[in-house]
Amino acid sequence: MKRKTQFSLFIVYGVFSLFILGKTVSIANAATLQNQKAIDTFYLSRGGDPLWFNNTRLNRAGKDVLDVLEKSWMNGLNPKQYHAQQIRELFGFGRRLDEDETLLAEILLTDGYIHYLRDVSGMRIDARDMELNSKHWRQQMSAEEALSYLSVNVSTIHDMKAFMLLQEPQSATYQMLKATLVELVENRANNPDAYKATRLSFDALVRPGLGYNDIPKLRLRLGVDDVATERYIYDPELVNAVMQFQASEGLKVDGLIGSQTLYVLNQTSQDKIRQIIANMERLRWAPDEKPSRFIVVNIPSATLWAVDDGAVRFEMPVVVGRKKRQTNSFVTQIHGVRFNPTWTVPPTIKEEDILPELIKDPTYLADKGMELYDGYAKDAPTIDPSVIDWASVTEDELKTLRMVQIPGEQNPLGFVRILMPNEHNIYLHDTNHREMFARTNRAKSSGCIRLQAPEKVAAFVLESRKGWTTDKMRQILDKKKLRDIYTSERMAVYVLYYTVWLGNERQIVYGTDLYGRDKKLLQLLEKLDGLPVLGEYDNNVVNIVQK
Repeated sequence: MKRKTQFSLFIVYGVFSLFILGKTVSIANAATLQNQKAIDTFYLSRGGDPLWFNNTRLNRAGKDVLDVLEKSWMNGLNPKQYHAQQIRELFGFGRRLDEDETLLAEILLTDGYIHYLRDVSGMRIDARDMELNSKHWRQQMSAEEALSYLSVNVSTIHDMKAFMLLQEPQSATYQMLKATLVELVENRANNPDAYKATRLSFDALVRPGLGYNDIPKLRLRLGVDDVATERYIYDPELVNAVMQFQASEGLKVDGLIGSQTLYVLNQTSQDKIRQIIANMERLRWAPDEKPSRFIVVNIPSATLWAVDDGAVRFEMPVVVGRKKRQTNSFVTQIHGVRFNPTWTVPPTIKEEDILPELIKDPTYLADKGMELYDGYAKDAPTIDPSVIDWASVTEDELKTLRMVQIPGEQNPLGFVRILMPNEHNIYLHDTNHREMFARTNRAKSSGCIRLQAPEKVAAFVLESRKGWTTDKMRQILDKKKLRDIYTSERMAVYVLYYTVWLGNERQIVYGTDLYGRDKKLLQLLEKLDGLPVLGEYDNNVVNIVQK
């Protein structure tokens, strides 16, 4: 009874109250509890019974928790935030703890357990800092929810380590990134000089048979023997080595060195580690469960996947927003397809793209098959663009003018638009510029997502509609008149930003940070709790994610 009473008072009056005069005061003062109120309530409800210790010895569950917290860096998290180092310092060189130290270690383990489960269960930054809407993303569990798993008795969880690891995402991509992070850390520890690389620099697309100053560096990078003659020529042997490199990295195997191949060639292990940490963080925001049928668009890879019953039905290249007009990340529901759509010019395009053309040529709208309306009402009258002095149109006047592209070959939306309401006014649609899909860099739109095979996407969206056939779709398209066809069931669409993904051979593919969002996210994480000093508890691998 004496021990329970002491433990309860210890919680009520503050975790560090028993250490002010004790030898462990410096360790205790360094500790900051994240969840003290929840911890107080939890232990008081238990009558002060410890979870992780039997007398002053760490039990199996406690050892499991400490092991997971120490290896939290494998999830791109910082073990120091979970008191792992402080707890290990309490144990010193395997010595036995006294009663006061046991109480401190007990509380620190519980606080670390809560903090860890919260961090692996959802978004731990303010979504607004990444210009995201939190409603689209998985949020952290509460401290009370984390403790609820332990509310009966920790012994009911026979394998505490397995239980904690199950709280992290179990997707193939997340687990592959985790394994790759560990591999990169171990390789860096065992071969610290293996990743020191001299950056390659090419001013233009590198083509076979031509000469470039950095070809000798490229030979060294890929382990191709240098040659005394024509050492600056991109010769067949080196082209073959580049193609093998492209295949291993999930890149387009064409032997050309463009921006994407050059980016991956120049990556160091440190670059890859930081990129993996940023993307593991994003993967923890993804909804815990997805429906059986949905569509995913990854912005950096400019790729769409249609998923049916856990398998990819098809994938296709898409065009996404350029840097000045970025495609936002969000989640929404598709509720139909619009065939032969009209296109109302958005304000930004109207001001920055259309107005300059009208100033030069007032017949621009007519030449493009566009109509001009005085206002946005259904009965708004049309206006002849040639009677307007476009050079003197004010900003307010421009806002009242509605420019509409009628259905046809010149319509930027093409002949198919997927109906998916969202606050960004971004949607999937056809295009009248199909040449873009052959390019490696497909960040060319004004924010919307252009589809290489829009009719294929429309068929996937509408296939659950009773009586729907591709023949019906073709008949509607041939009539060249706007028509909306609604789905019998809503379909989720996820517009995501992952700069690392799995290739066709299930290999890790490193993409470019198209909009600089990796950099911004890593800055936020460093400010939040610091990036992990990776492997500090494993083989003394330290300081490998520092700038």
